[in-house]
Amino acid sequence: MEKVFALPNGEELVASVLGPGEGRGTTAVQHEIYSFLTRPFDPWMVPTEGGFLAEFLAGTHDPSLADTMLVGRIDGTVVGTAWHGTDRDLPEMGGYGFVFTEPEQRGKGIAQRLTELSINGFWAVGGQVSYLGTVNPVAQHIYEKHGYRHYNGLTYRALRPGTDADTFDETFFGRAGDGEIREIRLGDIGAYTGLVMLLEPVEWIVRDYTEAMFYAPPVQASGCLRPFFNSMTRHAASPANAWKVLVNDNGRLVASANLWAPTHAPVAANATMEFQAAPAYVDRATAVIEAALQDAAANDVRAVRACGVAEARLAVLREAGFVDEVVQPGALDLGDQRVDVTVMRRDLG
Repeated sequence: MEKVFALPNGEELVASVLGPGEGRGTTAVQHEIYSFLTRPFDPWMVPTEGGFLAEFLAGTHDPSLADTMLVGRIDGTVVGTAWHGTDRDLPEMGGYGFVFTEPEQRGKGIAQRLTELSINGFWAVGGQVSYLGTVNPVAQHIYEKHGYRHYNGLTYRALRPGTDADTFDETFFGRAGDGEIREIRLGDIGAYTGLVMLLEPVEWIVRDYTEAMFYAPPVQASGCLRPFFNSMTRHAASPANAWKVLVNDNGRLVASANLWAPTHAPVAANATMEFQAAPAYVDRATAVIEAALQDAAANDVRAVRACGVAEARLAVLREAGFVDEVVQPGALDLGDQRVDVTVMRRDLG
């Protein structure tokens, strides 16, 4: 699909909307988009993001993902891009990224037009909430014009028009059965981002130690979708990097546990675990952790460590069979205070 916009300066922006599976491949057009976004001589994204971008453009990704690539051109030349991903079967939660405008073309309204197409397309398929990350005031202004509002740290979210922002998290991530544990999938990109960025439980200061994400508050992080890309890359690279999630009876991701095991031989049998849970499913966190640990043990992981600060999070680890290994005094700098970090360990055999 293409849509033509008349820009304020009189130029025409031709926006191509490539839906799931549309216009994908390894053609010259895809290579042009890839080079435009990755900026090989002035890179701005980390290698894992570039790897997923290539996968999305080629259309070789996990079929659970329904993604839309938006490409804006002026006089046939690419001047701006944007991307949105959600779950193919349950397109309620999405992640917005790969937004870039050619520096010489900025200020013309290109990103605004692409964002408008993206979010309207998401609402049309039943979307309920979309997440993005930015600390750029100009970008924030653009996103706010199309319904995104500051949520937590660098994260912005757009809620379906008419939704009550004050009660959304409690309702959306609320209890609906005990849920089912399954493998992570690429279509969970928006759902996992929403889980990690939740305002509650507020006492879970550690949100993802390996990604340096801590709820100070607010959540401090170097990226919004980046933690998902990094963890998914590790998971795809080795079966030792187990990743299990809990999905409630409404199909919503409400808890997660994933491992990172180094590949170099001396420490290959050791792994670091990260886990999250929505408040209504904290009691099910240990079951998700156990499922991930079983996968890890089957792939020769023998010791797993996890970090915590507050007792509420440490209690979940103890219930899952972890024991205190060491306390690192003042190891975590939260800006206005330094807090101790407890490293816990579980031996798998």
